[in-house]
Amino acid sequence: MGEAKPYRLILFSSDKEELIDRIIELDKEVRRLQKENELLREKLNTPPKTRKEQEKKESLGRRPKPPHQWGQKEGHPGVTRAKPAQADREVRQILASCPDCAQALDNPVETTEHIQEDIIPSRVVVTRYLRSRYWCPCCKKVVDAPYAPDEIPHSYLGPLALITMTILKYHHGLPGNKIKELMETLSGLKVTEGAIAQALQRMSLWLKVETDEILKALRDSPYLHMDETGWKINGKGHWLWAAVNERLAYFQIATSRGSKVAKSILGDVFKGILITDFFSAYNKLVPKQQKCLVHLLRELKKCKARDAPQDYIGPYRKLRRIIRDGLRLAQGRKNLEAVVFNRRRELLDKRLIDFACGVYSNKDWKRLSKRILKHHNQILAFLDTAGLPSNNNQAERSIRPHVIIRNRSFQNRTEKGAQAHATLTSLLESLKLQGRNPVQELQVAYLAHRKGFAQPILFAKA
Repeated sequence: MGEAKPYRLILFSSDKEELIDRIIELDKEVRRLQKENELLREKLNTPPKTRKEQEKKESLGRRPKPPHQWGQKEGHPGVTRAKPAQADREVRQILASCPDCAQALDNPVETTEHIQEDIIPSRVVVTRYLRSRYWCPCCKKVVDAPYAPDEIPHSYLGPLALITMTILKYHHGLPGNKIKELMETLSGLKVTEGAIAQALQRMSLWLKVETDEILKALRDSPYLHMDETGWKINGKGHWLWAAVNERLAYFQIATSRGSKVAKSILGDVFKGILITDFFSAYNKLVPKQQKCLVHLLRELKKCKARDAPQDYIGPYRKLRRIIRDGLRLAQGRKNLEAVVFNRRRELLDKRLIDFACGVYSNKDWKRLSKRILKHHNQILAFLDTAGLPSNNNQAERSIRPHVIIRNRSFQNRTEKGAQAHATLTSLLESLKLQGRNPVQELQVAYLAHRKGFAQPILFAKA
C-alpha cells in the first residue's frame, strides 16, 4: 500500500467536480460521526439502570409484532347469538318430487330449522284527529272533546318521530342534515332541518320540569362528580358543565368556567362530597372533596415521560406507592377491623404529608408537592367514606359524547339550541344510567306535559 498523498497535493491534482464530490462525501461522514457521538454521550450520561431499560425497550421495539389473533382465546367457551323465544311467522319448504330425477317423494325423514331476524320496513303513518265541540246549556259556552292519548297539540310531527330525532341528534351525534336524510330514506318522512331544530327546542321547554327534578335530586345526593369542557354558541366560546352520579346526569352550558357556575349547580347548601379534578374553580365550593387520583397519576406519568432525571424518579415511585397502598386499603376495608383500618389510614395520611413537606430539586416536584400539600385532605378522602370513588371517571364518561358531537359539528347556533342540548342530553343520559327505555319514557312524559300535566314524571322519585 502506497504512502497517502498530502492533503495540499490532492487539492492541486484534482479538478473542480472531483473536489465537490469529495466535499459532499466528507460532509455526510461528519454528520454520521456527529450523530454517533451524540448517542454515545447520551448513553454515558444515562444511569446504568435506566440505560438497561432503554436498551430493552429498543430491542423489543425491533421485534416484529405477532399477527393479531381474532376471536376469543383458546379454551374459552363459545358464544352464539341467542335464539328468539318465539317466531312471528313460520315458512315451511317441501318437495313433491326429487329435483334431480323427478321421482315422487314420501313424507320427509328430517326437518332442519333456520332462524332469521329482520326488521319491518318503516313508513309514515298519517293520523287525522277530529275533536268534536259542543254547546253546554248549563255553562253557556262551547266545550271541546279532549285530545287523543297519542296526540301532541299543535304539532304535525308525532311523538315517536320527535323522540327518534332526539336520540339521533343527542345520543348518536348526527347533524340535522343527516337526520333529515335518514328520516326520508328509511320512512319517507319529509322534514326540513329548521323544522327539526325548532321541534326539538319546543320539546326541551316542555321537558325542562324533568331536568329540574334531576338537579334537585343531585343536590341531595351523598356525593357528586363535576367536570367541564369547551363549547361554542354561534362561534363564541362557552363551557359545558356536567354534574353526575351513578344514576343521574345534569348538563348546563354557560359563558364562564368560573366557580359561580358550579355554585349555581350545587345550590346554596350541598352537604355531600364533591369529586373533581384539580381545577381551581372547585377549590372553595364545599368543605368535603375528593380529588381525582387518575388525573394525578396521569400527570405524574406525563412528567416522567417528558423529563425523567434521577431526582424525579425517586419521588415519583414514592408517591405512586402511597396512592396504591391507599387503593388497596380501600379494597380490603371489609376484611379489616375498624381499629386496624383507622391505624393504617392515619399512617397513610402521615406518609402523604411528609412527602408533600419534602425538599425537592426537580422543578416538577417543586410544583406538585405544593399541590399535594394544599389538597392532602382531599387526596385520600375516599378512605373516610365507604364506597366513595377515588376518581372522576363518571363525569369524564358522561362528557365524552359531547366531545364527539363537538368534533363533528359547530355545537349550537343559538341560546335556545344550547338550552335544548343541555335539557335533552340530561334526560337521555339519566335514562341510560338507569337502564330505562328512552323511547317509551320520553313519549309518556312529553305527551303528558303537552296536555297540561305540570308535575315531573320521569324522575319523581329520583
